[in-house]
Amino acid sequence: MKNKLRYFFSFLAFTILLTSCDKEYSTEYGKTLAGTNSGTAVYIYTGTGTGNCLTPNIKGTYSAGAATTINNIVTLQVTVVTPGTFVISTATINGITFKGSGSFSTTGVQNVSLFASGTPVARGTFSYIAGSNGCAFNIVFTTGNVNTTSVFTFPEAPNACTLVTINGAYNAGAALTSANTIEGIHVNVTKIGTYYISTLPNNGITFTGSGTFTATGLQTISLNGGGTPVTSGAFTYSPGNNGCLFTITVLPAGPVLSDYIKCKIDGVSKTFAYNVSFTETNTAAQPPVPASNTVDITGSVSAVSNENMELSPIKTGTSISTADVFNPNSFTSGKAYLISYRDASLANWNAVSGVSFTPFNITVTSKTTTRIQGTFSGTLSDTGAAGGNTKIVTEGTFSVPVK
Repeated sequence: MKNKLRYFFSFLAFTILLTSCDKEYSTEYGKTLAGTNSGTAVYIYTGTGTGNCLTPNIKGTYSAGAATTINNIVTLQVTVVTPGTFVISTATINGITFKGSGSFSTTGVQNVSLFASGTPVARGTFSYIAGSNGCAFNIVFTTGNVNTTSVFTFPEAPNACTLVTINGAYNAGAALTSANTIEGIHVNVTKIGTYYISTLPNNGITFTGSGTFTATGLQTISLNGGGTPVTSGAFTYSPGNNGCLFTITVLPAGPVLSDYIKCKIDGVSKTFAYNVSFTETNTAAQPPVPASNTVDITGSVSAVSNENMELSPIKTGTSISTADVFNPNSFTSGKAYLISYRDASLANWNAVSGVSFTPFNITVTSKTTTRIQGTFSGTLSDTGAAGGNTKIVTEGTFSVPVK
């Protein structure tokens, strides 16, 4: 059945390539001035293959004539191929530059935060490119005539935040998740309105929070953690420019799996590390179907579990290689995918190229004769087509040896 699907995908991709040769597509990405980057790390921006950053997290308000603050942050997702240091900067556009620096201690999907500096000159939408070869994100600048932001202080500053609850695990080299939160930080609100609060990055992680105050007086807020701790030890953070202090104790790194498929399915972490491997199949051309190359990446939860994940990127013409991206847009350039997840109840969930109901993204960050590594995310359906139930896959990574 899978071989028939592969031939079907290859044929469709080939047909679309033939019929789209005369089309001309807008390449607005690339007209924007690129930035600069330096450091020893090697990484790929999520979304680089399409030009636009994949769901950039843009924080803070941007108003013409109003200087940016520590709250103006853009967080982007990258896949680290080689750990090391990084310095990323955009070009200065409309008076604003975004810049971030730090270090990656592990490979895989991680977040980087770029902090804005400068004063916007004009209103409108302006595009920025992270680094010299990164993805693009847009910033919308308003007129700046209306101030809807709140005014508040931290009554416990500059001392320690009292009665805060620190949630989640903190281990060196392990990326923070939605479970890493700080609850119960006191603020005294003197003017209602919106707020965005961030700590400065420390040891590779940052805590942020946003919302709206609808009443004045003493209130509590929570912060969400992001990033990856670089090393173990105790590290102190302060929200905003004049907040109270809280300390995070980062534990040493735990055992590292070398062979795995990991992801979250509907927010639940899954690890497929049993019998995990990949096989590569080259299929000769059978005109009008062109030659194709398929990599089957598969793994199970355990020897006694029914849960299994299989990722099958398919490429026509040449072999799959490092930096190949498979997503709904790549179908027109001869790159397709077939994703299959079997859950604990033996129900099957699939994502298929060409079906808009099940968009998926697979990025190959490294491929050698003995191992393939990369990232993945998207939507699965129990019918493989529109109208079925769905499961959302996020934060997917794989590092799999050849079978």
